[in-house]
Amino acid sequence: MRAIRLMLLCVCVTFAGWVQAGSVFVTGHDPIWHAGLGGNTVGAINLARTGIEYARNGSSLPFLFIESSGPVPPGNAYTAPFLTSALGYSAASYTVMNFATLMSLPDFRAALNSYSAIVVASDHGGMLSSAELGFLNTHSADILSYLNAGGGLYAEAESNATGQIGSTTPFGFLPFLVSSTSFQSAELTNIVTAFGAGLGLTNADVNGNFSHNFFASTGGMNVVDLFNGDPNRPLTLAFRGQLTPGGVIPEPATVALFGLALGLFVAVRGRRVTRR
Repeated sequence: MRAIRLMLLCVCVTFAGWVQAGSVFVTGHDPIWHAGLGGNTVGAINLARTGIEYARNGSSLPFLFIESSGPVPPGNAYTAPFLTSALGYSAASYTVMNFATLMSLPDFRAALNSYSAIVVASDHGGMLSSAELGFLNTHSADILSYLNAGGGLYAEAESNATGQIGSTTPFGFLPFLVSSTSFQSAELTNIVTAFGAGLGLTNADVNGNFSHNFFASTGGMNVVDLFNGDPNRPLTLAFRGQLTPGGVIPEPATVALFGLALGLFVAVRGRRVTRR
């Protein structure tokens, strides 16, 4: 009986953690830049807003937008202004921070509690630099803690196409995604998966601009769209649930555990009633 009670407690704690789990949307596209300057601004706007709002998961808190304020290489631009001019967010909907601002925070993890999501600019055509990316990678444990407490994360392409991030590990703040592959390709025949369609995306949203990386592994996340329909080249991944340095904890498994706990609870209650 004691063992069953302990199992019930552990499963219920796991289920409670899943309820508070975070939302992650990472992409090899850079739709914020293309929302302002691309050939398919309509598709880019839908892709960017879908991803950001997926990460925010209904929260009314502002999001934290991370982008450098350093020199702009050819082909890049500060994309923070596009959050309002192209995506339609009000100035009160987000806070912009660069490396210096991030470093000035007394406690990065505590600061994250004031935001619905972390939104990370691309390094091309946005202005993510090695300094901001290095900061995020160093604070991977804080980011995972924030996500598992219900926070969100949206991150765009990291390819070093213009030398902005150098040798800093792309997406190192999510350790299970370090196998991203840099490439530069026009978007012509990309295909949205059934999961991506369920988010409200269409093939028109992921074509007509440029992509800069795909993911060689998913870490258990859901695939949103595929480069030229190739299942080995997912361009965008999304997930809502608990995350670990080694990957995600799928929601169905947690739900199954909760069902097991409920079944055990009913069995225990039934046994007690029978004994009476």
